[in-house]
Order: sequence, then C-alpha cells, then structure tokens
Amino acid sequence: MPRIKTNAIVLRSADYRDNDRMLTLFSPTLGRADALCRGCRRQNSPLLAGSEIFASGEYVLWQSGDKLTVEACSLQDSFYPLREDWERLTHGMYLLELCLGVIQPEQENERLFLLLLRSLAHLAYGGTPPARVTSVFLMGIVSLMGFRPAVGRCQRCGRPLDTGDKVAGLLSAQAGGVVCRDCAPPDALPLTGSELLYLQGIMRKGLGSLEDPAECTGKVFGGLRALAEERLDVRPRAGEML
Repeated sequence: MPRIKTNAIVLRSADYRDNDRMLTLFSPTLGRADALCRGCRRQNSPLLAGSEIFASGEYVLWQSGDKLTVEACSLQDSFYPLREDWERLTHGMYLLELCLGVIQPEQENERLFLLLLRSLAHLAYGGTPPARVTSVFLMGIVSLMGFRPAVGRCQRCGRPLDTGDKVAGLLSAQAGGVVCRDCAPPDALPLTGSELLYLQGIMRKGLGSLEDPAECTGKVFGGLRALAEERLDVRPRAGEML
C-alpha cells in the first residue's frame, strides 16, 4: 500500500480509544484528509506534538483502502503562543473552523493552505490586532472559494464607489460585497471613506496590508464575518466567542 508524504495543518484533533487520536488534516495537495494517529498520546510518543490542533509540518501517511494512518511527522510549527492568549487562540480556532467547513477531500488548495499558515503565524508571533489578521483572512478565503467581493464598484449595479462621499458604500452579507445606496438591502452596513479604503487595501495587498496604518473597525470586522459566513455557509462555533 502506498505511503503519502505531504505538508499539512491539523484542523481538528479528537482523542480515540486509550492512546490514539483522529486527526483532520488540511493538505495543500490532498485537501481534507482524516487520519488515525496511533499511540500518539503515550508519554514520549514522537507523534504527540504533531497530533495537536494547529500543528503544522510534513506528515507521512499510510493508505489502506480509503483509510489513512499517520506514520511519522516532522513538526515545523505548533503556533504555541496562541495558547497563551485567549483572544488570539479564539481567532485561530475561528480560522481553522472556516477551513474545515470549505475544504474537500482530494481537492488541492495550496493558496488557501498558505493563507492559513501565514495568518496563524501573524496571530501567534505578530503584534497586529487579531481582528485585523482575521479580516484579511476572511476576504481571502471568500475570494479563493469563488465569491470575490466587490469593493471598488457596487456589487449589484457596477456603479463606481466614491471614497469621498459621506457614505462611501454599504457592506452587505446578502449582496456579497459593497453596494451603493440605491442597491443596498436591509442588512447593509454604511461605510465611511476610510473604511472603504481599508477594504480596498486588503483586496490589493492581502496580508501585506497589515503594515498599513488604517484601522479595522469593529463594524467592518463584523460585516466581513457576516459576509464570509453567508457566502461560505459556515457558522464556526468559535465565532460565538469573538
């Protein structure tokens, strides 16, 4: 039976029997992979660190029929600082749950994998407010899954949006992006020019926008959360604690 070597992040880990764990891995080449990690909970097991949630590294999997077993893991990062900050840990869990809700077995998604890996690194080791990191991730995952939001023109009619207006646009989960006042549904949140520029910066630069001085307001963060959860049809439990 073939062995498979792949980079992966542990999205979910559940204790199984006395010393085992069932892992849900996110691989850039395999997509979602559910694998049994035997004996990993024994003291001094070489697989213990690689069986923890957030663990990232190179995994060697043994395939037997449609079942996978973890044979070895070369751990690259555990993002341990997340465990020392409740707010950052909650944001990290939220990112994992979003990915868990959208990735599929045998479906490559290297760009989303790298976005998750880099976002977790910013949450764990950077000084950027966690809501700002998560906002960039939300815009990225929605775009990568085929629901790219409009932030320069109205999502519905295509009219250009003017950041100089008192209400530059309105962010709508129902519409799937920013809309003009004429097209705004009831759920739309009015955006100032600076808030719209912030969203446009995220779209242009991705995680590179974290170096910009613009502020991520609570309103924008909440609007992006609502938009992403609506478009992706995922409601992470960690979102209840954000």
